Amino acid sequence: MQVIESELRTRAYQLLGQLLVRADPARMEQWAGLGLTMTQVRVLYTLQMEDGLAAGELAERLNVRPSTVTRIVDRLVRNKLVARDVDESDRRLVRHRLTKKGADVFRELRSMGQERLTRVFERLDDEQVKRIVEALRDLNEAVESVASEERG
Repeated sequence: MQVIESELRTRAYQLLGQLLVRADPARMEQWAGLGLTMTQVRVLYTLQMEDGLAAGELAERLNVRPSTVTRIVDRLVRNKLVARDVDESDRRLVRHRLTKKGADVFRELRSMGQERLTRVFERLDDEQVKRIVEALRDLNEAVESVASEERG
């Protein structure tokens, strides 16, 4: 039983790695073409979902140190993709938000990814898509659990 479980996990790691590398190469090339790193794209994605996060909140969502977020956001600010605003109710807090340019870049990145994934999902029947949704939900919950433990 232990050997089968180990083989299944190894196969899961391999398939996930293969999926990440092959599922959407055009979008990764587009990120590189825009001079964006994976972490910078994660910042854009996070701010798209939760606009106005302070550095500490953003660092927590990304599971990195606040000083790391500052360096990442500095470049996004220089590229006019993210803006920093002083919080009106607490002047010590700086909030981060996508600029119009940042929101446009994010929409373009998401659109390209969705076009390709739409073509991929069209090759699957409803039952297969349902199983994928359930598996991804379980995987996401496990990732969140580990991230929560790591944050302490």
